[in-house]
Amino acid sequence: MNKAHYIIFHPDHQRQLTRVKATAMVSKQVLTNWTGNICVDKVGVGNEDPFVFNDPWLYSYCHASQLRRNFRKDSFLQLGSKIIFASGHQADKGILSVDTVFLVGDIQKWDSKPLQLPLKYQPFFQNNKSDLWRRHFRFPFFGSHDTVSHTYEASLWNKNKGDFSFLPLDENENRISISFDNFNTELLKKIAAKVKGKYPVLLSDNEIKIVAVQIENATATKVLRNITSNITVASKKGNC
Repeated sequence: MNKAHYIIFHPDHQRQLTRVKATAMVSKQVLTNWTGNICVDKVGVGNEDPFVFNDPWLYSYCHASQLRRNFRKDSFLQLGSKIIFASGHQADKGILSVDTVFLVGDIQKWDSKPLQLPLKYQPFFQNNKSDLWRRHFRFPFFGSHDTVSHTYEASLWNKNKGDFSFLPLDENENRISISFDNFNTELLKKIAAKVKGKYPVLLSDNEIKIVAVQIENATATKVLRNITSNITVASKKGNC
C-alpha cells in the first residue's frame, strides 16, 4: 500500500515565535538542554495544530478534511507518511519555508456518533488542567473542526531511529527556506499549482524523498522533543 505524503501550507498571521527549552540535535550532537525560538501556532489563542508541546506531537485538524485519511487503493496517510508544514505567505514568494517535519508514528481514530476523543485520550476529556484538552482536543466539541476523524501522532527521535519528526532551523536558528527552483520541473509545477488556494500538496514516495533531501541540506538544528515554554516572542508578519 502506497503512502501519501503532504505539504500543508498555514498562514503566518496565526503563527508566532516562541522561546522554548527542548532536546535538539545541533551539528549531529544531541543536546538535552537546548534553548531557542521555534515557530508554532499562537499559544493560548486557539487550536494549536500540530501541537508540539506534548510527546508525541499531535496533528488533527489543519486541512485534514482535504487529505487522504482513509484506506484506498492508490495512496493514503499511514504509518511512515510525512507531512511538511510550511508558510503560505512565503510560498506566495516561491519559497518553501518549513517549520515542522511530521513523520506519522501512530494514528488514533475518533468516534463520530456521538463525537468522542480517541480511546487513548478520553481521560483528558473536559480536563481544563490539561494542555492537551485546552490547547488541542477541546475545539471540535465547541463547533470548530467537528468533522475530525483522526489524530496523528508523530514518530519522535530516539537513539535507535534513523528517521523521525523534527522542527528544522537554519544556521541562524530561523525556519529553513528552500526556493521552489531547487526542485525539478515536475515537482515545482505540482507545488506551485497548489499555492494560490493553499491546498495541500500530495506527494509520492519519490517526491517526498526529494523534498526531504532539500530540508536536510538546509537544516543546521533539529528540535526533537521535550519542548516546553513559558515565554512568547512576538513575530513579524511573514517572518515567524
